[in-house]
Amino acid sequence: MIDRFMKLVIGDLEEKKEYSQMMKRVHALPQEYRFAFKKIQRYMYNIGAINGDTAVFVNFNVFIGLLELFEASAAEGKNVIDITGSDVGRFADELIAAYSTGTETVRDKLNHEVAEYFKKEDK
Repeated sequence: MIDRFMKLVIGDLEEKKEYSQMMKRVHALPQEYRFAFKKIQRYMYNIGAINGDTAVFVNFNVFIGLLELFEASAAEGKNVIDITGSDVGRFADELIAAYSTGTETVRDKLNHEVAEYFKKEDK
């Protein structure tokens, strides 16, 4: 009874710990990536999940995927706009869509788009 009450009042402590660890990684990103991550995160929370499917936010998977993409891109010295494009809202919408369908991860989508681009360029 007390355990349920505590979860109701202060939330799941394990989830808070995971979120805190994720945000420590975000704070380690270069400033432009950190700024973009926080803006995208706020945007996603404000618009919500596609078709009300809140499962996209469970375990912060969508944010972990974005963080991993940003960490890899920053390590390669890329600018954040090279990753998100100039329409960051669209990028965020597509990110949510990729996680909502569960069929294609952001990394898979990125790899697919880059491969398609170079196939077109070779012709």
